[in-house]
Amino acid sequence: MQKQTTPSTKAKIAGILAETGRTFAGLQATLKGLSNPTIVISSAVAGEGKSIFTAGLGIVAARNMSGKVLLIDCNWHAPTLHSFFDINPQFTFENGIENGGLQQHIMPTSYANLELLPAPINREKLETTKSALSLIRALKDSYALTIIDTPAILAANRHMVDPIAIAANSNGIALTVLANKTPRQLVKKAQTMLEVSGSRTLGLIVNQYCNPLAS
Repeated sequence: MQKQTTPSTKAKIAGILAETGRTFAGLQATLKGLSNPTIVISSAVAGEGKSIFTAGLGIVAARNMSGKVLLIDCNWHAPTLHSFFDINPQFTFENGIENGGLQQHIMPTSYANLELLPAPINREKLETTKSALSLIRALKDSYALTIIDTPAILAANRHMVDPIAIAANSNGIALTVLANKTPRQLVKKAQTMLEVSGSRTLGLIVNQYCNPLAS
């Protein structure tokens, strides 16, 4: 049974779907020919709008792909992805992914062909990055596309899931940037860190950009 999304939640997402659709068209071309691709959505610093963009991208992808799309919330220190789908996370590692307990924690959303694995509620006890990579590897082959929301690359909390390591083990990463807010040098620093790790950068997503020619 698909979960019902409230009108307020739908309103939050509806505003970004048009722009997300254009971004997805570009990603499709970049990922063409790849089997069960995995992509990461991150940002240089926190507060760039990456999680709501991830939610919107998942909705658009699920509407346009022949197969199921999975969202994975790897922003374990401050997860928000579940809130866009009105899901109450109950995910723990008690059963262990090796014992087949992982599938029961994947939640349907109110959008056809779109599912979500929320952040675990016992994350403080985990070897975070290692555990996150194990989750991704265990699930990705069952989905047409897996989209991963991670912490910011320059996050100060050393206990967060490492977005660099997640990106290096994916088919590419897209960085969200808040227009006229994110310092250029921080974006450049994040890009350099990704390049050094061997990650494939798919592009920059500029949130809240206003075209001066349109005003």
